[in-house]
Amino acid sequence: MDRAEPKVRRTQEERTAQTRLALIEATIASIGDYGYAGASTTLIAQRAGVSRGAMLHHFATRATLMAQVVRHVFDNEMAEYEDTRVRTGMGDNLFDWPRLLWSVLSRPPGMAVLEILQATRSDPELAELVVPMQEEVEQSALTVMRGAFGGDETLARTVMRLMVWSVRGLSIADRYLPHRAETEHAILLLGEMMRLAAPDGRMEKMRVPIEK
Repeated sequence: MDRAEPKVRRTQEERTAQTRLALIEATIASIGDYGYAGASTTLIAQRAGVSRGAMLHHFATRATLMAQVVRHVFDNEMAEYEDTRVRTGMGDNLFDWPRLLWSVLSRPPGMAVLEILQATRSDPELAELVVPMQEEVEQSALTVMRGAFGGDETLARTVMRLMVWSVRGLSIADRYLPHRAETEHAILLLGEMMRLAAPDGRMEKMRVPIEK
């Protein structure tokens, strides 16, 4: 008779990481199903399979949990962009990025972050945690973008915001309005506009008109 293999006991650190991840994933799913306002801590704890007390042990307030969701999603998105670039080559040129951004930001985690960002307008605690984090996130992404495509910081930030927030806006349209094909065409058109502005796939020759 075969002897059963002994169970491997998880360390406290592993258990903590698993619980925190379960809460973050439950938050993303709850926002996707019920919106930011409907994603209560009670619902999130139930969905993660933990007690509300255990949740508060890891995240003292709802705002701290939401801020950690933003951090978690950003880290995963950056890893996914790089993985896609390495596997497929998409992302080697600047004009690839509207499609690449769309493939990531229109998913439930990206939409959850967008709702959290919008909620900072009416939640001072959330704003205090998330707005500086979003600025840090943008600066990190900006450093990566400049390293890949050149350009000075002002130009790179302008181009990045054009692409990221155009795609975020189109992701909202895709959720609430019909005609998905036209939304996807808009993504392709944005990529073509970037190709015309930077045919070699870099930013050095791009010019941003400045109103005087």
